[in-house]
Amino acid sequence: MPALLRRIHRGLILFNGSLAGLAMMLIFLLVAGNAFARYTYGGSISWGEDTAIYLMIYGLMFGMSWAYLQDKHIGFDLIRRLLPAHWVRWQAAAVDVVVLAVGIGLMVSAVEFISARGGRTSSSTGMPMWLFQASMLLGGGLLSLSALVMGALRLSQPIHEEASS
Repeated sequence: MPALLRRIHRGLILFNGSLAGLAMMLIFLLVAGNAFARYTYGGSISWGEDTAIYLMIYGLMFGMSWAYLQDKHIGFDLIRRLLPAHWVRWQAAAVDVVVLAVGIGLMVSAVEFISARGGRTSSSTGMPMWLFQASMLLGGGLLSLSALVMGALRLSQPIHEEASS
């Protein structure tokens, strides 16, 4: 089971990191292209600014999960340092449970938001707004999955490995 968990963990890191990076690259190209068009042709792409914002939100959702999977997120390091070594594992698992709850809460609020406002159309892109609002649902799902994987990895790790990390 730990070997499968590590493969899932690495796959999720690659998936989230790649899509977060792609979103950032597309944002850069879109904003740079818009600036170039504005100063050379006197006009810009009408849907460019809104699309960059939506890409930023998607990129943030992928990046949030990517950071959590690598423990590069904001943590309670002070609490961790004050705890006895044998409690560190349980503190990390408790954080994983809280993050799982936050991810589920994000998904629930996204479903409610999409059902209330998803039928609208973006005036700048002409696309249905649920495509952009679904970023919250996707982000909550990825964060929940990341918390489950990290919690399972932490709890499957032998206790003697914790002191070295």
